[in-house]
Amino acid sequence: MIEKQLLRPDELCQLVDSSQRQKLRLILNDQHSADLAECFEELPPEYRISCFRVLDLDNASALLAELEPDKQSELLRDLGNNSIAALVVNMSPDDAVDLLSELPETKAREIIDQVDDSEVKEDLTQLMTFKEDTAGGIMSTDYLALRSDMSVAEALVYLREEYEDLEEEIYDVYVVSSKEELVGVVTLKELLTAAPEVPVQSIMDKDLVYVEADVDQEHAAEKLSRYDLLTLPVVNEHKQLLGIITSDDVIDVLKEEATEDIYQSSGISAGGSEAQETLGYNVRRAFSARLPWLLVTLMIETGSASVITHFDSVIQQTVQAAAFMPLLSGVTGSVATQSTCIVIRGTGKTTNFGLKSALRNIWHEAKVGVLLGLFCGIACYLVSTFMHQGSQALGIVVACSLFVTMTVGVLIGTMMPILFHKLGVEPAHASGPFITSILDVCTMSIYLTIVHLFLSTLTR
Repeated sequence: MIEKQLLRPDELCQLVDSSQRQKLRLILNDQHSADLAECFEELPPEYRISCFRVLDLDNASALLAELEPDKQSELLRDLGNNSIAALVVNMSPDDAVDLLSELPETKAREIIDQVDDSEVKEDLTQLMTFKEDTAGGIMSTDYLALRSDMSVAEALVYLREEYEDLEEEIYDVYVVSSKEELVGVVTLKELLTAAPEVPVQSIMDKDLVYVEADVDQEHAAEKLSRYDLLTLPVVNEHKQLLGIITSDDVIDVLKEEATEDIYQSSGISAGGSEAQETLGYNVRRAFSARLPWLLVTLMIETGSASVITHFDSVIQQTVQAAAFMPLLSGVTGSVATQSTCIVIRGTGKTTNFGLKSALRNIWHEAKVGVLLGLFCGIACYLVSTFMHQGSQALGIVVACSLFVTMTVGVLIGTMMPILFHKLGVEPAHASGPFITSILDVCTMSIYLTIVHLFLSTLTR
């Protein structure tokens, strides 16, 4: 494959200004939609619509599916309902619904009403009823299904007629009963290699993996990934086939969920995918997303300040010991965050995280915490004796304190996400500012209590 030269936004702007529409059309329609989307993100809004209008229908539809929601909205504002309806018909149903969901409900309804194809209109209307973060919300109605009583020869004739109307490449063919109930799956290879007179139900695989339309999209993505499937069928409560989730849909979901976890671990309530994408340019939404957990952190850190105030006389009598407070706080917070991260990944891989798994994780991390605390405690003792030569007692107190705080930190870092998981709260909320502020309170309390107990030794 010959690598094409990447588009330069400034060159496109020059072509628009000089009214070279034909050259602009040839250049833009020769590009991959992903490259077009990257270039359109950098174009000024007034040039973006000019370039979009010279694209062929197929390329314009593909580009819209690639653009970020804010850029989609800008383009759609400058297009009439008829133009949008033509683009929607040319897109895969799931991409079309994603596009329509960015519009006000009344306008989306008007556009669907202008779609001439009754089958496409029905598919869009059905998909719009599902919540965005469910299996039904990300599924496509572009799929191939055969009746179980068909022969292989009849099935191949049927597929030859139906396949050309699909927007996506499909390799799994599902088998349904006379009541549209999902009963099996068969691959194109099995159909092509079977005898023509053989009934489809005799070669289909009855061991099916499927999800219901109202399950969470992350659960559906994990199921497709776990069983290494190309497509995952979506059914209703009567096990009637509604659509399929494809691997490219799953990639988008996993990216979205990973982004959400990153935000949550930093104390940002990102909300849905649309909210995540607006955090970089919407000040009001960014403010409201970041403030709640910062207020929680502020309240918890008040406890840390109270502990330090309570031991104010101890700190005044041994300033050298106070110098190690940031060290203990930083190291303890880091080791707790590491444990939290490991447990979050563990709870994210399964929906059946029981008591046995929780205890196994706690016991494992406790052993790791003891070893880390012992090693870092010895290192801290050596650092303390080097910095304060002749003060062996201070080194021992700091080392013992670090050993205790790291062990406690690992345990808290392990148990908090497990507790959140059991309470039905996203475990990622247990990391970041939340776990760090709790550990600050614990670390200061443990360290200053130990210093207070050995105060007479340290002040000699």
